[in-house]
Amino acid sequence: SISMATAAGEGIVFEIPVDEQLKSTEFRPFKFKGPFLLPHCGSRRRTNPHMRAFWGATLGFTFAFIGWVAFAPLLPVVRVDLGLCDNNAVIQLLPEDERVEACVCKKECKSTIASANIAAVSFDVGTRFILGSVIEKFGPVKTDCMLLSFGALVVAISAFIQNGPQLIAARFFVSCLGSTFVVNQFWNSIMFNSRIVGTVNGTAGGWGNLGGGLTQVLMPAIYRLFRGFGLSLSMSWRSSMFFPVGLYVVLVSWLWFCTQDTTTGKFNITMLGKTRRAGLSDYIRVCLDYRVFLMIMQYSACFG
Repeated sequence: SISMATAAGEGIVFEIPVDEQLKSTEFRPFKFKGPFLLPHCGSRRRTNPHMRAFWGATLGFTFAFIGWVAFAPLLPVVRVDLGLCDNNAVIQLLPEDERVEACVCKKECKSTIASANIAAVSFDVGTRFILGSVIEKFGPVKTDCMLLSFGALVVAISAFIQNGPQLIAARFFVSCLGSTFVVNQFWNSIMFNSRIVGTVNGTAGGWGNLGGGLTQVLMPAIYRLFRGFGLSLSMSWRSSMFFPVGLYVVLVSWLWFCTQDTTTGKFNITMLGKTRRAGLSDYIRVCLDYRVFLMIMQYSACFG
C-alpha cells in the first residue's frame, strides 16, 4: 500500500495507507488523542476522505433511525393526544398524568396504529429501489443530504399532526430515511479496499442499526424532560420531535462541508467501470435474478 498518490495532477498525502486505486487498506474508526479515544476523521477532508466517509455514512444511518422511528416509543402518548383511544371520551375527563395508562386501544385505535406501522416502512421500499440511480447521478454526499433534509422537514411537520390519517401520512413519508442504508453501503464500498470493505460495511451497517435502540432510549427521555419543565402532554411529545430535526441540520452541514464523494472529490459513474447510469431495463434484469429475489426475501424476513 502507498500513502502518497496523485489525483487530478495534484499530489495528495493521505493520512492512512491506500492502494493503487486510492482506496484505504486500513480501517481504524477511532484513535487516541491523549487519554481520550475519539472518532478518527483526520485533519482535513482531502487527506482523509475515507474515514470521513465511514463516519458520515454511519452517523447518517444511525441518526436516520431517530427520526424514522421517533413515533414508536411515543405512541402511548401520541394516541391519547390525537384522540385515537377507543375510550377517548372517558380519558379526556381524567388528569393528564392518568390518561396514558387509562387508554384502551383494541379496535379502531389498534387498526390506526397498525396502519401507521405498516406505512412506516412502505415509502422506504420505493426509495431504496431507485436510490442506486440517484446516487449515481448526484453522488453519496448529496444523496445523503437530500434524504436527511427531506426527513427533517417531514419530522418537523409531523409535530403538528392532529389525527390518525395524518399520523399514517407522516410515518409513510418519514420512512424514506431508511434509504440512508443504501448510501451507507455504497459510500464505503468505493472508499475501502476489497480486503477490508466487508468489515467496514458490516461495522457501518451494524452501528447504524443501533440507532433503532438509541431512539427507544432518547425519545422517551426527551419527552420526560419537557414534561419536567411543566409542558403539557401534547406540547411535550411535539417538542420532542424537533430533537432529530436539530440532529439532521447539524449532520447535513457537516456532510456538505466536511466530506466528499470519493477519494479524489466528486463522484463520476466511470469510477464504477460503467459508461451510463442504471435504467429501468437494468432494474428489471436484476429483479429477474433468482439470487437477488432470495436475498430480498431473506432481508425482509429478518428485518420484519
